[in-house]
Amino acid sequence: MLPVFDDNESDSESDNGSDSESDNESDSECECENESESDNESDSDNESDSDNEIDNENKIRTLAFDKESPKTLLELIKILRIYDNYRDDESIRIITADYFRRYHIEKYPHYVDKKGHTDFILNCFFDDSKKVFGEVGEYDLLNSSYYKFKIYKGIINDKRLKEFFENKSSELKERLVFCEITRSWLIKLPGQYDFTRLHSVIYNGITDEILRYPISGKYNDGSSYKKYYNNNNNNNNNNNNNNNNNNNKILKIKTFILSDIIIEKIVRDSLWYIDDRMDKVIINDNLLSYGLVCKQFFKVLSKILNNEYFEWKKSIIQFNKDSEFSLIKEPPLYFDYQSIRLIPYSSSVKYVKLLFSRVQSFYIKTDEYDSKNHNMKREYKIIPDEVPQYANGNYFEQYILRIKIKLPGYLVYPPPMPSLESITIDEYYGLESNYAHLIKHISIKYFNDFKTSKLNINEYRFGIKRFSINIQECDKYSDDKSNIKFIEQLLEYHSNSLEKVEIDCSNTQYISSNQLKSLKSLINNQSNNKINWSLSTKNIDNHQDI
Repeated sequence: MLPVFDDNESDSESDNGSDSESDNESDSECECENESESDNESDSDNESDSDNEIDNENKIRTLAFDKESPKTLLELIKILRIYDNYRDDESIRIITADYFRRYHIEKYPHYVDKKGHTDFILNCFFDDSKKVFGEVGEYDLLNSSYYKFKIYKGIINDKRLKEFFENKSSELKERLVFCEITRSWLIKLPGQYDFTRLHSVIYNGITDEILRYPISGKYNDGSSYKKYYNNNNNNNNNNNNNNNNNNNKILKIKTFILSDIIIEKIVRDSLWYIDDRMDKVIINDNLLSYGLVCKQFFKVLSKILNNEYFEWKKSIIQFNKDSEFSLIKEPPLYFDYQSIRLIPYSSSVKYVKLLFSRVQSFYIKTDEYDSKNHNMKREYKIIPDEVPQYANGNYFEQYILRIKIKLPGYLVYPPPMPSLESITIDEYYGLESNYAHLIKHISIKYFNDFKTSKLNINEYRFGIKRFSINIQECDKYSDDKSNIKFIEQLLEYHSNSLEKVEIDCSNTQYISSNQLKSLKSLINNQSNNKINWSLSTKNIDNHQDI
């Protein structure tokens, strides 16, 4: 099975071979010399190890302090893999901790691998180096009181805490005092990280009142389906099987085998699809239960899932084309942005690239609505206001979230998708430029990189074929339309691959039919294709061609 959690794979092994060749160049030279100069073997090996340490420190510094591009998820995973392989190097641990803090400073749990984040923060807390802990000590943990509660619980339950009490008590006391003073890790004041209190909890069996806090709400991945359908148009109630007048009749049961075609019809009639998007997507609700009916069902369902769009919002995808027991044989064809949190930070670079290698359809629903409305759509776990000394904390936390939704560092930039053909953007307000930058990075920056890389691409079919966006009302459009200019840039860039464009402006009055007509004319004049347009404004019926 392809490795999902690979802590030992080096970045050089994962990155297309180019970095591997440069990193191992000194080793290869040493091997050649060893054939004729065996006496210098140990000196050559030591020199090679030293060179590799310098190379990796330079590499991690280049990744961590590159100001030209946004910090992508793939960059973070590359840095974490270098960190794993050079844990004995304090300078690399310090650089990684600094990068980790800066990467997450504007992010929230709904776009982050919470387990991977927790593991790294705990490693920093218990790191032998004061400098490593210092890099994250003032970091407001995912801007979430609930997550701070989880970190606190992780510290209490970590076996390393006893080791620090017994062998490094002065260092532990210093770190706990730091947590109290900075308040960045606190969910309750005062005394959450009091040294004496924690010692009593660990060694004297004193009940920890903080761990008894009630938690309300739940993390919502943001997905909701107002429209869906399945392919079964027959409302078959099986009335003929409910004949209660024939209880004494002995039924003769015959064994027979259904063809794969009939099984596929049965399975498809049982599946549900999302129908409010550009592409039809299979809803991932208990799909495995269909596969467990029998081997034939499993085989047919596997064939469907490996060749069609389905959501993977519930768990990380594990695929293995060589195993008969693997339902998913290939990387998925569809990616919902909300699923970004399911990618483990412990993944190898190779796995993450492979995971996105076949993605054809990309869907994103912005949460800009929550940045301008007090009744937020996204629910998340909170510490209830009735907890002593925590009154009004949740209101302030939601206020900060509404601000950070519009900041550049709030969004996670997914890995490149070289097979991408379709983009659907839902509930776009364009309040700030962060979502526009994200979409341009995915649809233009990455595609520029693909063209300059060694990828074997078909120039005539390469690019976005289907584009859909739903634009919502925002007063800002009356004065500033800069955050919707990316639509024109995207369509111009992909004009020769576009086949279908949907722009729904029926919920905003600041985009007129004349603007859409001009955009349509501009793209049509540049394109070699006959594009199917569906444009709508506030005063025009939806899907009317204008």
